Amino acid sequence: MNKIFLLLLVTVCILQIHNLLSFPTSRGFDALNHRDYISFIKTEKRIPLPSEGWELYQPPLYYLIASIFPNTTQVKLIGFITWIILTIFSYYFYKKVFKDSSLAYLGAVIITSLPVVLYLTPTISNEFFSGVMISLTLIYYLLNINNLKQNSKIFLGILIGLSLLAKATAFVLLLSICLSEFWPQRKKLINALKLLILPLSVAILISGWFYGRNLILYKNPFISSVDFPRFQDRQKPTGRNLKFFTDLTGFSKMDLYKSHHYSLLPGTYFSWFYDGHNVLLPVQEYSKKGILLMVFTIPIFFISVFGYFKEIKNISVNNLLFIIYPLFLFISYILYNLKIPLYSTVKGSFLVSLVVPFGYFFLRGIEEYKSKMPFILSYLILYIGIVILNFWINPTWYKQ
Repeated sequence: MNKIFLLLLVTVCILQIHNLLSFPTSRGFDALNHRDYISFIKTEKRIPLPSEGWELYQPPLYYLIASIFPNTTQVKLIGFITWIILTIFSYYFYKKVFKDSSLAYLGAVIITSLPVVLYLTPTISNEFFSGVMISLTLIYYLLNINNLKQNSKIFLGILIGLSLLAKATAFVLLLSICLSEFWPQRKKLINALKLLILPLSVAILISGWFYGRNLILYKNPFISSVDFPRFQDRQKPTGRNLKFFTDLTGFSKMDLYKSHHYSLLPGTYFSWFYDGHNVLLPVQEYSKKGILLMVFTIPIFFISVFGYFKEIKNISVNNLLFIIYPLFLFISYILYNLKIPLYSTVKGSFLVSLVVPFGYFFLRGIEEYKSKMPFILSYLILYIGIVILNFWINPTWYKQ
C-alpha cells in the first residue's frame, strides 16, 4: 500500500516538473512586479524601499535567493525545491506524530497535491516560499516542544527570523507561538519568558532590521504598496459588508472564477481547492472538470474540519499551536480584507502556510478509519487523477 502512496507522490512530482517547464514567468499574482524586485536587487545591489515600486515592500529573503539565479526562468526552481522540502518534511512530521507510515504518506500526498500548492509552485512569488518556511517552523517547534534545549531554541529563532524575512505573515506565527507558550504557563509567566527570550532575540537579530527600517522611515513596520497614494487606484474597492462575509451563493452556483469579487468564503475555498484567480489555469467561463474536482474536495475539507474540532476536545501543549495558528491566521485574513477591500485580497494563497496543519487535522479526522484504507486509497487515486486532469498545463493555454 505504501508503494501506491509513493507512486502517487511521484505522479504529482511529474505534474510539477511538467508545469515548471511549461509555465511562463510572466503569469501569476503580480509576477512582473516580483520579477522587478529581483532585477532591482541585481542592478542596484541593495534592498528596495517600499515606495520605489509595487510589491517592493515585501521582505527580501526570497528575492535575495532569487537574485543568485542567472535568469528568471531558473528562479522557478525555488518553488519546485520548496515543494520537495514540504513533501519530505511533512511526511517526516506525520510519521513522527502518528507512528504510521501509511498515514504519513496519505498526509503528504493530500497537502502536496492541494491546488493552492500546485498553482503557486511554478510562480515567481514569495507566497509559497513563505508558506513553507512557516510550515518548517511549525514542524520544528512541535517536534521539539517538550525538549527545547539551548541549541534548539537558537535554531527555532533562526527559523522564525527567516520566516519573518520571507513574509510578514510570520508575525501571526510568532504571536501563536508566544500564546501557545504563555497560556499553559499563565500562572508561571517567568518560565515562558525564559523559554522564549533566546529564540525571540535570535529572530529579532535576523529580521528586526527590515521592520525597524520601515518603522523609522514610515512610522509603520508593516507598510505596503497600498499605503502610498500613487498605488491606491490599481483596483476598485469591492466593499466589505455583512453579506460579503456570509454570502454562500458562490457554492450553490459553483462560481469558481468570480466568487472572490463578492464573497469571502466561496472565493477563498475556490482559490484553495481550485484556481479561482486563474494563476495557472486559463481564463474560462465554466469548467465541468473543475466542478468535478470541487465535488471530490468536499470530503477532504469536512474530514479536516472534523479533525480540527476533534483536537480542540483533546487540547494540550502538544497540539495547542496547531489549534491557535489557523484561527489567528484566518482572523488576520479577515482583518486584511477589511483594510484592503479588493477582489485580489480574497485568495487561498494567503493561507497556504496552513497546509501542514490542514493535513494534520485531516489525518486526525480519518485515523480511526484506518481499516478502510483500501477505500481511502481508491478515493485518493481518483482525486489525484482529477487534479492532474485540471492542472496539467496544456501547450495552448498561454498562446497569445
